[in-house]
Amino acid sequence: MSRSTRVHRLWSLFNKPRRPSAKLALTRIQRQARDLMSLASVLAFFTIMVWLMIALGLVQVHGASATESSSLLRLLEHWHMTPKQPLDTSMLALACLLAFVAAIAPIVCLRRLGYALYTQAPLSFVVARRFSWLGHALVANIVIGFAAGVIAASQINEYQISFSLGFWGTFIAAILAYVVAEMVREGARAAEENREFV
Repeated sequence: MSRSTRVHRLWSLFNKPRRPSAKLALTRIQRQARDLMSLASVLAFFTIMVWLMIALGLVQVHGASATESSSLLRLLEHWHMTPKQPLDTSMLALACLLAFVAAIAPIVCLRRLGYALYTQAPLSFVVARRFSWLGHALVANIVIGFAAGVIAASQINEYQISFSLGFWGTFIAAILAYVVAEMVREGARAAEENREFV
């Protein structure tokens, strides 16, 4: 082996080409999917914290004396969540649980959609299925939220059931999720047929 060959091999050991970092290798859709997962995690955290505060406040008001519960009652009055007396704790707990499920289900499906977009091709059956599940979760948000509202109205003085802007926004978002799911499914089917043709 010549001297120049040995020098070249020795130099190649110290001068290896650098691998591209994971950040540079990510596509635009993957970066947006990662941001979507982060947003869903933050939303899930704040949703859990808010519902824990509401549940703890209702439990403390129910078990505390009139003087101890005055500050909590003012807070619940501000939220229009003042419970009736006498209070059926089990019914109110059921309403809180249903409302929590209705709120957290779309967030969980949104995070799973972000994970599918991060790990799979954008036009794939997995991504289409995640969009469908997001639509299911939004419909469940409407149905379960309405059931929770009916139960809560029987236990909370000022609670009113109404079809507000949030209801119509959720309804439109569910329709859009189903439409996008069908579009992605058709794109994935077309891409699969093209691969088989080639």
